Amino acid sequence: MRIPLDPPPYTDLLETLFQNRLTPVIVFLPSRRGCDEAVDSFRSGRLGDLPMDHQDRIEDLVDGFDDEAEFIRQHRQFSLMLKRGVAAHHAGQLPAWKHVVEKAMSAGLLRAVFATSTLAAGIDMPARSVVITASSQRSDEGHRDIKAFELAQMTGRAGRRGRDKVGFAVFIPGPFQDINVIVERLLSPPEPLESSFSANYTMVLNLLQQLSPEAARELVERSFRQFQNLKLVEKLRPRVARAKAVLDADAKDCPAGDRSKTFAAYQTITRELGSARKQVKRLRRFTAETIGFSPEAAELHLNDLERAQRALERYETNAGTFACSTCPQSRTCAPRAAEMTRQWEEYETLAKRLAAIENGLWDRFEDCVEVLRHYDYLTEDWRPTQLGEWAARLRVENTLFVAELLREGYFNVPDGRHLAALCGALAAEDREFPMSDDATREDYLRPLRKARGIAHAIATVQERHDIYCPMYIDYDAARLLWTWADGEHEWEALLERTEAVEGDVVRLILRTSDLLGQLSGLSDTHPELAIRARAAIRLIRRPPVED
Repeated sequence: MRIPLDPPPYTDLLETLFQNRLTPVIVFLPSRRGCDEAVDSFRSGRLGDLPMDHQDRIEDLVDGFDDEAEFIRQHRQFSLMLKRGVAAHHAGQLPAWKHVVEKAMSAGLLRAVFATSTLAAGIDMPARSVVITASSQRSDEGHRDIKAFELAQMTGRAGRRGRDKVGFAVFIPGPFQDINVIVERLLSPPEPLESSFSANYTMVLNLLQQLSPEAARELVERSFRQFQNLKLVEKLRPRVARAKAVLDADAKDCPAGDRSKTFAAYQTITRELGSARKQVKRLRRFTAETIGFSPEAAELHLNDLERAQRALERYETNAGTFACSTCPQSRTCAPRAAEMTRQWEEYETLAKRLAAIENGLWDRFEDCVEVLRHYDYLTEDWRPTQLGEWAARLRVENTLFVAELLREGYFNVPDGRHLAALCGALAAEDREFPMSDDATREDYLRPLRKARGIAHAIATVQERHDIYCPMYIDYDAARLLWTWADGEHEWEALLERTEAVEGDVVRLILRTSDLLGQLSGLSDTHPELAIRARAAIRLIRRPPVED
């Protein structure tokens, strides 16, 4: 049963936990905005300030970040962290801010951290208590119920080693809280691990540089993903066999063999036969009515009648070739035929899924090979060409796209700033970075038109081989990197020109830096590009943008 109650104000929640000695606490919220709004709610309320020694120690932590200290103190939540001991932690914030929050929480200097559920994985920031506000999570497919392992990760943050004998997990009511889901997940074992391994262009090129196609296939088929697939095959194969057995048994009972297809075809011919008989009957009546009044009209009807009778004879002959025309089951066959049609659909679906699971990994590998051969990165016997050898050194999501851009001169720009902008356009993923108008944008954005044409051509080839690899080209992301790489814009001035949150801007710059790092590694084959790439990295990797 979903509890239709609004959650209590976070100021009241934290005060209650504080009075009962259940702080510090991590409050897990579904969204970044929710975390920030929760912290902002502490600008008013009865919660007193932190002790001065706690505030001094937080200041010392900030001082330890050298170049980033100024940006941390400019954060709109800094005063709340320093005075009230509350802070938000999520992907929309600067790395330096998140590091300070983690260190302050681990040192016991904060009362509460409001975080998204991703904090629960991979960060050592335990608390005495955790508060969970929702039993559902947002995903690419919309909202879904929380998984057992996600709940275990969140509740596992409760209790500090060496300081607490027990940790506390508090579940508060709210519109997205279903206590039945929580209880079920608490009592359930963690979901099994699922491998996301799949062939891609970089893997194919690197494997075929060192292994024969036969050895590469053996390696792919020894993967954990293939092991999991074989487990699924063991479950699917009996279902496929049972569905086929039902069809085979019916085929023995039906004189036509394939009941569903034969009955459907016979139904079609009988409908056509019925229509032909009605046409002949109608034309005979019209001919008889016109003989005494208009010999010319009667002659026309007689010609039509002859053609209709010949058509009727053809339909009667075709119908006679079906076993259904003499089968005693034909009058009661419709329900059984419909059942067999459904059975065929189930069998074909299961058989197709079985084949995809059994051979899917290697089929995907072969599809990547065919696309790479189309673009001359592999020879006919699957050996990397000279192009394939340097393309194999690119560790990016879509190696082929970046390699083709490189071949077509997309990166041939005069300086590091231009290169940073062009790489930024490719690093945007599915985030949006709306920028204010820029009157000079046409000059440095012109190469993006070429990139769009290359992406379209690759997508056409990939579609023939049932491959999808995302190829992002974001004009606004390029404009953002162009602005940041001029070396003159301050961080706050940059953020004023975009609606994107600073954490997403940092991620874009770091992803751009990573792509530039890949290009800088091609110094032996593309020395000038490598020099420009290193220069571009120096332009964009400046405070507060750090890992």
